Amino acid sequence: MNQLRTRPLTIACLQINAHWGTDVYSTIRHADSLLAPFWQAPAGPCSSTNRIKSGFGKKPDILVLPELAFTGYGFPSRQAIGPYLEPTVRGVSTQWAQTTARRIGCHVIVGYPERPEEGSSNGVLKEEEGPIYNSAVVVGPSGTVLYNYRKHFLYEADEKWGASPGQDGFGCLDLKIKGSEPQRSGLSQNDDDDDKDMRLRVVLGLCMDLNPEKFEAPFTKFEFGNFAVTNKADLIIMPMAWLAFGLGGGGNSERDGQQLEDEPDWKTVHYWARRLTPVVSQYAQAEPAKTSNTIFVASNRCGTEDNRITYAGSSSVLRFCHDASVQLIATLPKESEGVLITDVEI
Repeated sequence: MNQLRTRPLTIACLQINAHWGTDVYSTIRHADSLLAPFWQAPAGPCSSTNRIKSGFGKKPDILVLPELAFTGYGFPSRQAIGPYLEPTVRGVSTQWAQTTARRIGCHVIVGYPERPEEGSSNGVLKEEEGPIYNSAVVVGPSGTVLYNYRKHFLYEADEKWGASPGQDGFGCLDLKIKGSEPQRSGLSQNDDDDDKDMRLRVVLGLCMDLNPEKFEAPFTKFEFGNFAVTNKADLIIMPMAWLAFGLGGGGNSERDGQQLEDEPDWKTVHYWARRLTPVVSQYAQAEPAKTSNTIFVASNRCGTEDNRITYAGSSSVLRFCHDASVQLIATLPKESEGVLITDVEI
C-alpha cells in the first residue's frame, strides 16, 4: 500500500491464560488489570524492554489479543460453547474492544466466538441453530468496528465445537494510523491531518490459517504467506491459540528442551517464520514488487486448559526486511501472562 511513514509503529500483544467454562467477565477484568498501565501511559518513544512487568513506556497504535481471547479455546462440543457465542460485532468481546480502543486511543483486534443472528424469522436463534464461526473483530481508536474476520482454515478443535469456515478467504484491510509530527506553521488544525497519517495494508488470519489447509496441502503451498505477498501486506496480524510443540492434546509432560526458565517456545517462533517463506522470498527477486519491510504480529495465549492442552505462548513481533533477512523484534515467554509492547520500523 502507498503510505507515508512519519514515525515507528507501536504494537502491543496481550498474552493471557483463559479457560473455557470460567466467567468471561472475570477474564475481562483480569485482562484490564494487565493493561492498566496503558491508561496512564504517555505518548513518546517506547521502552526497549520487551517483557514489561509494570509501567509501559507509551500507548500502542495497535493492540492484539489472542484467538477466542476471553472464552478459552478447548470447547468439547457445540453445546459447551453455546453460552459463550456472541452476536456478530455486538457481543461482550466487541464491546470491550470498543471501550478499550477509545480509552487507549488505539486500534484493537480481539478473537471471539461468533454466531450471526441473520436467518431467524424472529431475530432470535436457538443455541443449536445456524452457522457459528471462530472470528476476530477490528475496532478503530474511536470505537468504530472496522472489520470482522472469520477463520478460513479450521483446526480440528474448531470442528469439534461446530465452527464453519469463513467463506471469504483470508482477511485484508487498510488501516490509517494517526501520525505525530508537529503541526506545520500556517496550517489550521485539520489542514494536514492526512499528511501525518500512516496508511498500512493489514493481512489478518487466525492461528490455523498459517498452516497448510487441513494439514493435507503441500507444506510449500504456503497459502497464507502467498496471500500476504499478493496483497502487499505491511502488517500480518494473527490472534492465536497455538499449541506448544510436543505438549498438545495430552502429549509429553516433560518440559520442552528441559528449560530452566520460562523462555519462548523457539520451535514455535521458528515455525511461524518458516510458514511465511514467501514473504522473505519476495525480497530476493531481482526487482521486488515491495521494497518496504513487512511486520508479523502473533498474539498467542498461554497456559494449560483442561489439564491436557498446553499452549505455546511466545507472542512475537517479527520483521521481514527488504534485504531478505528476518529479525525477531520482541517476544514473550511460553508460560507467563503479560504484555509485549515494542516499536517497529516498517
